[in-house]
Amino acid sequence: MLYPPQILLPGPTPVPPSVNLAMQQAMSDHRGSVFTKVKDHVLKELDDLFDVGPNGGVAVIPTSGTGSLEAAIQNFLLPGDKVIGVSTGTFGERFVDIAEKMGVQVRHLRVNYGEAFDPKNILEVLTEEQNIKAILVTHNETSTGVLNPVVELASQLHSMANPPLLIVDSISGVPSVPLKVVRNHVDVIIAASQKGFMCPPGLGVLAVAERARNEIIPERPGRLFFDLRPYLNRQFPYTPAVSLWYGLEEALHLLTEEGEQPRLARHQLLSRMARAFGQAAGLTPPVKEEFASPTVTALKAPQMMSPVQFRNETAKLGLQIAGAMGPWHHDYIRIGHVGAVLPEQLFKGLATLAHLLPAGFDGLQAAWVTWHDAITVDEEVHRQ
Repeated sequence: MLYPPQILLPGPTPVPPSVNLAMQQAMSDHRGSVFTKVKDHVLKELDDLFDVGPNGGVAVIPTSGTGSLEAAIQNFLLPGDKVIGVSTGTFGERFVDIAEKMGVQVRHLRVNYGEAFDPKNILEVLTEEQNIKAILVTHNETSTGVLNPVVELASQLHSMANPPLLIVDSISGVPSVPLKVVRNHVDVIIAASQKGFMCPPGLGVLAVAERARNEIIPERPGRLFFDLRPYLNRQFPYTPAVSLWYGLEEALHLLTEEGEQPRLARHQLLSRMARAFGQAAGLTPPVKEEFASPTVTALKAPQMMSPVQFRNETAKLGLQIAGAMGPWHHDYIRIGHVGAVLPEQLFKGLATLAHLLPAGFDGLQAAWVTWHDAITVDEEVHRQ
């Protein structure tokens, strides 16, 4: 059962009732036999979800997504190491900023807001620069609603001899948009609990390939809490967020029940609905459809209101949406449709927005047609 949201945010996202219920279990000794079963089960499920292979691993750390980005830098890079940092929005900029603050030398490739990176440009820089240790990229850029071609980049890097580590921020991607360590040749995938994993904020997840695990820096000045080695060895060096682990176990059960491809198809439908609404309601999406994220859609703010005013008006009607970030802050809004959001729930949220827009009900009709067409196609597939 998925939770009818009163929020359409890129995160935090709606928490299903069964996940909330799981988190209400009594506290437990995190090193005792009761909780060890939960830990082992969760890590096994995450190993499978990320396809880490027999010698890779998953670290679950009590931190935010940004903390996980910091952990990745601390474990794989030293001051003076050279990396290529690719930013297609605010969160790509943040990843670069973290690396630079830790003394890493970054060759920064900036892509215009609303556009995806081109793997060819990254590979060209790689031929120009010597001793590049890692490439930092964002899978799903939350600030703009762009899905980057990480799989294509990873495939091309895999064909090279001794390529740099590919470290991917997929905080608003996985598990709504599949990305695999072994299957897709990604060295490190970073995720967080408050997006597609349908839990409250507080857990950072790093899936690490065997190659990357062997590259973890044994002793890095200034690193203690974020040392990945004990986490990857399935140990709790410090007290974990016990309640969140119970919630994550239930969330993983829900994800397994739905299935990976149906989950992706659902998010892609939600994206098409949000974009159709925006086009017809006069809130034109700034991102081309070929780059559109399945989990968050940026829309032009209505002419008669600023983004802040529009968000305040929607909040009065009981719905929370997000503002845009960076240079888009004054011009766009963002609709999140990630995690436990069903088409009927998105439609209800769009209906709320329609009340505030002159062409809102044209947008609502467009979203309905998009949804109805998807249902019709699905029914025909099942009949065949």
